[in-house]
Amino acid sequence: MKAICIKRQPSHKQLRGINLNRVGDLQQTIRPPFMLLRTGIVRENLRRLRQALPRAEVYYAVKANNHPAILDVLRSEGCRFDISSARELHEVIAHGVAAEETIHTNPVKSVPEFEAAVDAGVRIFVADNISELDKFARFGEAAGLLIRFKTDQGGSVVNLSYKFGAAVEDIDGMLDRAIALGLPFKGFCFHVGSQCTEIGKYTTAIATARTLIEAAQRKGLRTDILDIGGGFPIEYEGDVPSIDDIGRQVSEALDRDIDPAIRVICEPGRYICGEAATLFASVIGKAVREGTPWYYLDDGLYGSFSGRLFDQCVYQILTNRNTRWEKAVLAGPTCDSFDVIYKECLLPPLEIGDVLMFPAMGAYCSVSATDFNGLRNTAVVVVDW
Repeated sequence: MKAICIKRQPSHKQLRGINLNRVGDLQQTIRPPFMLLRTGIVRENLRRLRQALPRAEVYYAVKANNHPAILDVLRSEGCRFDISSARELHEVIAHGVAAEETIHTNPVKSVPEFEAAVDAGVRIFVADNISELDKFARFGEAAGLLIRFKTDQGGSVVNLSYKFGAAVEDIDGMLDRAIALGLPFKGFCFHVGSQCTEIGKYTTAIATARTLIEAAQRKGLRTDILDIGGGFPIEYEGDVPSIDDIGRQVSEALDRDIDPAIRVICEPGRYICGEAATLFASVIGKAVREGTPWYYLDDGLYGSFSGRLFDQCVYQILTNRNTRWEKAVLAGPTCDSFDVIYKECLLPPLEIGDVLMFPAMGAYCSVSATDFNGLRNTAVVVVDW
């Protein structure tokens, strides 16, 4: 893996106004590793997204980060929720969310999972294959159907169409099957892939949606909903399109191609919570191996850095040190040799006890962490900054 540059002086842009003096006060009572979760950033990001995409109702993707503080803030802002399991559904219900204010977007569900969601009151579900449609038949009008179609995933870090999404040429057969089963067809959905940096992927998918909506109409099916998914990017290593630019082009495409009577929804996860959390981890050990410095942190791939594996993210490393720089290896705390966070990065000489900061670790990090090796999960400290 290529070396990544450590930032010698953390910038305001990267830390989104974080108060390092207040963090220092926290460290007097909470030892690293800890994740600083700022609910003010969650609220701010939701409002920015709504302003950029005024036509789209926001359904937060709970899978990105299900921390209760995030769910509380979003609920207080009138946000709705995208869930994909019974556990996620029960989590949002516990925060006062009605099941009817959720959408179940997992395209392939077990029958017990499906039944539990319908019984709880979820009314919109997703399918992307003929076999899944047969599961809908038992629920009658209680399970509204959105058909998910495949999109071109170029320009996205995580290709979600590899596993999900019907090929466009297969949609006609799915519509016929839905009609034959008497299913309550509601519309279409797509997802351009996670951390999408090419706005044209959205506009192309919206144009495809228009074609499919017209095809459904010719079969006597009315489209009530178009779900444009998520994938809105945040900054990790370099610049990404702003939410304002994305919103402007997507809004233009919606106005051009999608009937204003059709309800548009989106499912952001990363954009809402990604920049809201910063990890503070400390050096617990050091060594020199074959001439290269190795530093061992108290968090690793089995913990908060699980996003390195599952989300393919490269997180920035921040420090206040300003000295000579050298290639180094950054490893996690477990006994597994696989637990190496960065095989090659630029670091200053570090000492045991030094603390490093890793911004933008609010999405797909804590949710996929484990307690492997009997190590504690990283504490989450919630502040309203």
